Amino acid sequence: MTTSVRTTALHTNCQPKPRSVLAGLHEMIAVSRQRRQLRTLDDHMLADIGISRAEAVEEAKQSTWNAPLHWRK
Repeated sequence: MTTSVRTTALHTNCQPKPRSVLAGLHEMIAVSRQRRQLRTLDDHMLADIGISRAEAVEEAKQSTWNAPLHWRK
């Protein structure tokens, strides 16, 4: 299979598609689930990932829509 230079150039300059409402809802549900799970980890598991109990509690208190960009896909 060959790819022309023109086709490759078009794909690299394309803007990302806007996310659908459904995709945003799935993302919010995933963030909420991750924060609930973080709250349930014991101190040994938190130490393994490099955060303290206080940091875990503060993160779990954050709003669902207040997620860092690197959490989003």
